[in-house]
Amino acid sequence: MRVRLYNLITRIFALLLLVVFVINFSAQEGEKLFKANCASCHNPVKNATGPKMQGVLQKWIDAGEEELIYKWVQNPSKLYNSGKSKMAKAIWDWSPTAMTPQGHLSREEVESIFTYVDNYAPPVAAVGGGLASGDSITTESDSSEYWWWIISFILVFVLFAILGVRRELSAAVAAKEGLLVDPTSTFVTSAQQWFLRNWFVTVLLVVGVALFAGVELFGRAYQLGVYEDYMPSQPVAYSHKLHAGKMGIECKYCHHSAEKSKHAGIPSVNVCMNCHAIVHEGPQYGTEEIDKLHKASGYNKNKQAYNIDEFGDRIEEPIVWNKAHNLPDHVYFSHAQHVHTNTGNIDCRQCHGPVQTYTLGRVSTIDEVNAYAATDDGMERGLIQLTKPLLTMGWCIECHNKKEIDLTSSGYYKEIHNRIKLRADINNKIFEDDKVTVKELGGWECAKCHY
Repeated sequence: MRVRLYNLITRIFALLLLVVFVINFSAQEGEKLFKANCASCHNPVKNATGPKMQGVLQKWIDAGEEELIYKWVQNPSKLYNSGKSKMAKAIWDWSPTAMTPQGHLSREEVESIFTYVDNYAPPVAAVGGGLASGDSITTESDSSEYWWWIISFILVFVLFAILGVRRELSAAVAAKEGLLVDPTSTFVTSAQQWFLRNWFVTVLLVVGVALFAGVELFGRAYQLGVYEDYMPSQPVAYSHKLHAGKMGIECKYCHHSAEKSKHAGIPSVNVCMNCHAIVHEGPQYGTEEIDKLHKASGYNKNKQAYNIDEFGDRIEEPIVWNKAHNLPDHVYFSHAQHVHTNTGNIDCRQCHGPVQTYTLGRVSTIDEVNAYAATDDGMERGLIQLTKPLLTMGWCIECHNKKEIDLTSSGYYKEIHNRIKLRADINNKIFEDDKVTVKELGGWECAKCHY
């Protein structure tokens, strides 16, 4: 009877262990999907541009609309206009802002997002200045994943402890009944015997672990050198969401060298002081962050004048910014060639994503860029959807193969169009798809990007 009881307990703990691993894997996938598709507008535990997401699924279930929430995620406007959902109307009444359709997400992917947000625990806020907790979900160090691993370790430990107790009890029962007990038997030999008796389960376990390990190893190896979703800390908590989003400041006002130079450039403090010589207080940090700009430029806001030393020069303290985007030294990239209206005329968001929704500058993700490209604003700006991770060679090559050249925007391209008509191989391709891509203008030549 005791042996049966311990067998039952062992199976229960094994089942719990399997459930923990499944939930842990689902939560990790959900975290990636959340950050790529939802984090620009939603926070798990507090209201942002959109409502907080923790507990949202349960609210729809309580309202009897569990199936409708997946239709809402895929196409909010369609569900709202159908009049079938009270929850959709309630959300619209809370904030009449059109949510970006996420039709590319499967039901399983949406479920994994809800698993992540429902199990999300906000990190402890750091002491000191800088970016406030919750300003951007990508800045938070989520500790929930480590708790899952700790729980898994505890369950494994308990499972082995129960197996050891079971073995001792079995030996005691056998000795009491007068059965022969092998004194040399150990836990390892018992385990070997169990694996041999249950060879089919053993094969399934080995194959499952091998597949999981192979997929995990391949996935991690594929991310080597990929820096998507990277956002370093900065000495000043500058908010793109406020300046480029709410205030509508054009990107090239601050990054004015993007059209003329290889580098987009970090705006000098003088650019900031064009406004902040007058604007001394911000909506979130008050005067704290703007005072850093005044100190860097040597500006005395009380006197409304710059501090001057004995030689007549400003007393300045340059700001040391941390670089977010970085390409290998052997790669040549020119912003002017891509951004200028007479050349590529590519919108900044094609490479940097919806910057107007960010706080600190960061490397976007291909999922974010594609989601924005699918919106009306993205299509109006001429964004195209790609598949390779940002800042990788595959991403550049794919863009050069898909991006169509506007031959009406510049006499330069018109001249090139006339020249390539002399090459039959390219000319035939152009007449097949009725467009000229960057690739057909030599965009796949190695020396274009590599010295």
